[in-house]
Amino acid sequence: MALPDYVEVKQGTAIIWGENGATGVTADCSLDGLANGAARMGAAVDLGADFADEYMVWLQVETGTAPTAGNTVEAYLVSSWDNTNWPAKVTGSNAAYTLGTSDANLRQAGSPVISLVATNDGNTVLTQAPSIWRPRGRYVVPIIDNNLGQAFRDETTASDNGSRLILVPRRTVIND
Repeated sequence: MALPDYVEVKQGTAIIWGENGATGVTADCSLDGLANGAARMGAAVDLGADFADEYMVWLQVETGTAPTAGNTVEAYLVSSWDNTNWPAKVTGSNAAYTLGTSDANLRQAGSPVISLVATNDGNTVLTQAPSIWRPRGRYVVPIIDNNLGQAFRDETTASDNGSRLILVPRRTVIND
């Protein structure tokens, strides 16, 4: 048996949660004007029966008023095997997310997949370097928790909104 010639990682098609109608968005998560101290869950996405083993995750937040440098926005990804049974009081619908007493609901979601650390820049899109996430089920819902000290930018037109969570599948391919 011959050894493989090489191994490579191939990227798949991005899943992009954001404002309905915003350029490039493939799944709803209404982040426009998300208040400080508030959280939002997005609509459930089906990764498919043969979903990738790993996903790269980017978080982008469009600021209005400049946040305090060092404050954060956390993104959580919650999985379900059947699109019905969700942890952390997630529903699978684009809606406000109730954090619960001492953030108890959010803590059931596990650790944040990515945490965006703010700079003191207003009217700009902040982007955090990607992290790698491994899904625990076929269906996934994001939870975005805003702790910037300011609301996300409130756009008059949805297509202009730059706040989004991006999930890009990665597959390892062995080439003979």
